[in-house]
Amino acid sequence: MTPVVVLLVLALVAPPLVAAVTDAVDDDGPRPPLHLCGTAQGMYAPNSSYEANLRYLAAALPAKVTASSSSSADVGVAEPPEKVYASAFCSSRHPGDNSSGCAACLAKAFRYAQLLCPYHRHAMVDLRACRVSYHDAYRMEQDVAAIATVHVDVVVYEGMARQQKKSPS
Repeated sequence: MTPVVVLLVLALVAPPLVAAVTDAVDDDGPRPPLHLCGTAQGMYAPNSSYEANLRYLAAALPAKVTASSSSSADVGVAEPPEKVYASAFCSSRHPGDNSSGCAACLAKAFRYAQLLCPYHRHAMVDLRACRVSYHDAYRMEQDVAAIATVHVDVVVYEGMARQQKKSPS
């Protein structure tokens, strides 16, 4: 084959191959969306009640955002220890600025969270047009309580140490 024929064949075959690879990675471009997979709250088991709660939130949160006059919403579901808290936000820059576009974007962000952070109890995905995050509310409350307890203990200990320095021996 001559070089011209090889170049012509590559020109015809290469663009569809590149497009297929790009579509497989991300609908918005060749890289995954901005995301964060939290590790401090641990992982959940497949088919657990935590996963069922996430599925519920994936359906409820877009509906709540589109039904409200605000472009954001927060939803908590279930009781400890499987309590999940999720937040969603749609940008005013969203193409079409309509509620169905916002709901579709949030549904896509939830899918990306599950794909990019499988079984993580904490995840955030930002698609620029919308953002979704969720976390284990029960574990977060325990962490905050533990930090507050340590802080109080340190303050009390420091206060006692200062008190002892001031008192004559």
